[in-house]
Amino acid sequence: MILLQILLLNLLPLYYTSLPSTNANKCACATDNVNVRTGSGTNYSVIGILRTNQCVNKTGHFVDNVGTKWASVVFKDKLGWIASNWLTDPITGGSITGCPKIIPRSEWGAMEPRGIVRKFTSQTLPTFVILHHGATESCHTEEECSKMVRNYQRFHMNGWSDIGFNFVIGEDGNVYEGRGWQEIGVHTVGYNSVSLGIGIIGDFTSRLPNEAALNATKQLVKCGFDNGYISPNSTLIGHRDVGSTACPGTRLWELIHSWSHYNENGIVV
Repeated sequence: MILLQILLLNLLPLYYTSLPSTNANKCACATDNVNVRTGSGTNYSVIGILRTNQCVNKTGHFVDNVGTKWASVVFKDKLGWIASNWLTDPITGGSITGCPKIIPRSEWGAMEPRGIVRKFTSQTLPTFVILHHGATESCHTEEECSKMVRNYQRFHMNGWSDIGFNFVIGEDGNVYEGRGWQEIGVHTVGYNSVSLGIGIIGDFTSRLPNEAALNATKQLVKCGFDNGYISPNSTLIGHRDVGSTACPGTRLWELIHSWSHYNENGIVV
């Protein structure tokens, strides 16, 4: 027994030094109680629960499993995996994978979809990102913007199964989850099945969205590219580039000409 204890004590330093080095800059915190698993998927066993607002150090490794990003973390001196959509950066409040803050449907008060909503697959990732404006009044607080997104959803559900946009962005700087990354939207005739539709709340015919909304839009698009939700060869366009419409407003449409991946002819580059 004594020899076994000595052996274990000698092995402990080797075990700890085999774990990735961590520091405060690599911290991630749970948005709700979430299971920590032995591998990157729900079929792996649970080694513990990270409680709401508790934080762990992440190793920097991510794995995509059936559309979900899993983050490798150090949990109670063990290597574990957590679905990254349950983790946030404690400094920025954004996703640990570089995404902006996304307000989930449950928080802005979404109604359940009516009928079947089709989904993208790993073989049919969006090859276009299409920007829209709501052509409505703007909003500048989460309360105001949540109300506007609910209005959009009610209007869209007069003829569609759910809100048409994949994401909606307010001038409060928040991104509101519409159909999300995986479900096909209804926003651009002829392009829905091959595009991600992003709507910005407001009318941008004669003015630009504020800096908070523009930054959130850019960060959301980058998030889609960086995390494999959008094809790496995707093209960024405005709604009017592929339809007879003034959307996304003249001022916003002129601005996005200078953005990365923009191509007014709708050609994948």
